[in-house]
Amino acid sequence: GFRLQSDQLEAAITPKTKWLMLNSPSNPSGAAYSADEMMPLLNVLKRNPHVWLVSDDIYEHITYDDFKFVTPAQLAPELQSRILLVNGVSKSHAMTGWRIGFGAGPVELIKAMAVMQSQSTSCASSVSQAAAIEALNGDNSLEERRLSFQERRDLVVAGLNEIEGVTCRVPEGAFYTFASCEGLIGKKTPSGKIIESDSDFCRYILEESHVAIVPGSAFGLSPYFRISYAAAKTELVEAISRIQKAASALA
Repeated sequence: GFRLQSDQLEAAITPKTKWLMLNSPSNPSGAAYSADEMMPLLNVLKRNPHVWLVSDDIYEHITYDDFKFVTPAQLAPELQSRILLVNGVSKSHAMTGWRIGFGAGPVELIKAMAVMQSQSTSCASSVSQAAAIEALNGDNSLEERRLSFQERRDLVVAGLNEIEGVTCRVPEGAFYTFASCEGLIGKKTPSGKIIESDSDFCRYILEESHVAIVPGSAFGLSPYFRISYAAAKTELVEAISRIQKAASALA
């Protein structure tokens, strides 16, 4: 389910390991960790006091069905001195272009981050800061947006799973599907080209259907492809229809 397991984490840690970066819900898969799934990872960190944790909570408010979002500092308060939480308004409030993010962590770490930022970008735009404050404190409709995303998620997942050779799990959060196209590898396009990888499949869909999807190899995992359903429902219906038609033309 695209989730790091505790034994994998334990095996990967060396004396040189400094940080674990954890994104839940995640990009590109939309997978998220429940409390029961996250706790074994935190127990590994407890046994390795030289490893700090960056918890990317940017999709905190975009979860579906009965999934309950949790963050590491909430589950393991004893690790708070080694946890940096990062979040923002780009996803939850659709404010990507405003470029506002924020972090919470140990005082000395935050001070060091402020020193570095002051010498690189100085600070975030004051206009963006004011807009973010209004977004966070204002009367917003996050639940309405969440339900809209869930409806679009279900539409895309169902459409992809109708394609022979494609399988797509139901993501717990974010606004991406990460489907496998393994069943289409080795097939031939109408022009005679063999689909040898997820990149080939994505290129074929782009050229044949004029739909842009991202190969899993871009994220280090093949043969998958990512679709963002942060788009209008009508556009998604059309896109899925085009992908289905192109996939059915493979022999």
